[in-house]
Amino acid sequence: VYERRKETIERVFADMKEKHGLRWTTLRGKEKLSMQAMLVFAAMNLKKMATWLWRKGISPLDTLNFYPLFGVLKKILSRYIQPLFSKLGKQGLKFCFVNKLKYRK
Repeated sequence: VYERRKETIERVFADMKEKHGLRWTTLRGKEKLSMQAMLVFAAMNLKKMATWLWRKGISPLDTLNFYPLFGVLKKILSRYIQPLFSKLGKQGLKFCFVNKLKYRK
């Protein structure tokens, strides 16, 4: 049981810390930290969904297959992400984008 858990659940936490910059933060306050964590979780879920669709043989370049996803993303962006970026301020924006470039291959 623990060997299987190590392969699935612990991997998610390791990726969250190393690839998505949750090892440390430059933000202050519970609200800002919660918003940063939610953004990271949303990004991780989108990556999982894109990988799942790709393995099913659905090309991400085919916009017809992703049309429902775009509608959901548009709602999420307008409702949660835009207000989040205004609350994070310049420091939070810098962290979000610079940290993602660090791990590109």
